[in-house]
Amino acid sequence: MKIFYKQPNQNPQSSLGRFGVQNCYFKKLSFEQDNKRVTVKPHHHTGFEIHIITEGFQEYEVNGKSYLLKNGNFIIIYPCVPHTVVASAPYTQKYSITFNKQNDKTQTCFFGTITERIADNLAYISNEALLKKEISTQLIENNILEILVWAFRLAGMEEKENTQKPDENAMVTLAKQYINDNIEMAPSVEEVSEYCYLSTKQLTRIFRRFEGVSPGEYIIKIRISKIEKLLADYSFSLKQISEIMNFNNEYYFNSFFKKHSGMPPGEYRKMIGKK
Repeated sequence: MKIFYKQPNQNPQSSLGRFGVQNCYFKKLSFEQDNKRVTVKPHHHTGFEIHIITEGFQEYEVNGKSYLLKNGNFIIIYPCVPHTVVASAPYTQKYSITFNKQNDKTQTCFFGTITERIADNLAYISNEALLKKEISTQLIENNILEILVWAFRLAGMEEKENTQKPDENAMVTLAKQYINDNIEMAPSVEEVSEYCYLSTKQLTRIFRRFEGVSPGEYIIKIRISKIEKLLADYSFSLKQISEIMNFNNEYYFNSFFKKHSGMPPGEYRKMIGKK
């Protein structure tokens, strides 16, 4: 048996945590390793089990009914349902996912055939587990989540429709990110609106709602903040800062900074140097 994934201590912000999954294990088993562990007496678990056969076959008896799983078949066994494996080919290979999740269904099990996407997820997890990179756990978890969603959809999982309108707060965040990333280029309100697929009127309305200022005022605020940081770095001359911030010349740079901060950039630099 190879354990490819064990869910860390409960993290509701993780992919599986947001899906309501807890105590998840993802394992790969072969008959030679699993044979001694096959329970001949019916048993049950408080969580879900999903078994996916990738080579050979296994016959399951679930709540008194038999299911023959061959290559490409899978079975979902619901919590507290008695089951056992009654037969298995000696060359059988399978993946097993066990986990806890709130269950309002009275189903005992679901038998089906995996999709091409699930097969791709299984291969991806196996390959990523060998890499053992820092990001591997998150990537494996994301693929396990996909397997669970596709498997439960095949089993007829009821899903609520997403009736939410586009999040205006998210649009403001997107606009602010564009402004901050390109502040040296003095982006115009029209450019920001176009990037967010909004009219300038729409952008101004939601910006005032969430930020309390217009987009133009926010751009000026961020430009002044960036200039102040550059002025605090004495390795840059005033001319260099003017060029970095894409002013036509030092005169426009001085005028802009004085208008919005109350003093010329040279005086500001002297003032902070005395602190």
